[in-house]
Amino acid sequence: MKKESPYHYSEFTDPISCDFTTSNMAGNVDFHMHNSHEIYLLVDGHIQYFVENACYDMSPGSLILFSNREIHKAINTSNEPFTRLVIHVNPTYIRPYCTPLTNLLDCFHRDPGKNNLVLLSQTDHELLISMAKNLEKAIKNRRPYGSDLTALTTIIQILILINQAWQNTGSVKTAPRPHRAQAIMNYIDDHLTEPLTLDSISLALSLDKYYLSHLFKSETESSIFQYIVVKRVALAKELLFKGHTVSEACHLSGFVDYSNFIRTFRQTTGCTPGQFKRLNP
Repeated sequence: MKKESPYHYSEFTDPISCDFTTSNMAGNVDFHMHNSHEIYLLVDGHIQYFVENACYDMSPGSLILFSNREIHKAINTSNEPFTRLVIHVNPTYIRPYCTPLTNLLDCFHRDPGKNNLVLLSQTDHELLISMAKNLEKAIKNRRPYGSDLTALTTIIQILILINQAWQNTGSVKTAPRPHRAQAIMNYIDDHLTEPLTLDSISLALSLDKYYLSHLFKSETESSIFQYIVVKRVALAKELLFKGHTVSEACHLSGFVDYSNFIRTFRQTTGCTPGQFKRLNP
């Protein structure tokens, strides 16, 4: 079960979710983030996936991971239907089952936008699909005896498989591809806490602002403003998690107006900064 917001944020209220979906467009059309970690397997079709400022070309069998700190969005350049498996996991639900030798959340504890893509062997791919179908069934059929434990033990097995594959995946083989908006994103990321306008970015990059805006939109199917807003909220989340006050997080993440920060944070994350801080002591 999830709730949508104006910034296409999905707040998953259940500890885990698992769905196979086929459509010709992604569920979220803009850069967004979740309160959960996400496992995304492309079953068939071809899409591009942006994570932070990186872009990955995905083909059937491609597995990509997103932590609850990473902004991301899918782009279907072909407009043909594509099928994907999407699993969301609330880290607070899984954390009690981690051990000193087996951190089930290890594959999500990365620098944002780094080493997101995972290579699966054919055997692991088939096993993941099989386990995901069992997980989906257990989540949807909550009343039958044992369905809760089946869901729990299955997601643990899935996380073990994915972490093993992630550890065995070389970063060279899964490197993101260059894209035309890279320089714009890099500049925004490097100057995120400073005043940013279309004029200031175009001046710094020596590009006409209308060309700049069109280039970013044509490459990412989102606006520069939307990217900046979600990146600043992601930074604010990180600052709050590290112990900063709401006021400090506001100013250190590049927001000037406090009221606008509160409103935007809630629209983008599903909760106020104060609520987020209380939930992540």
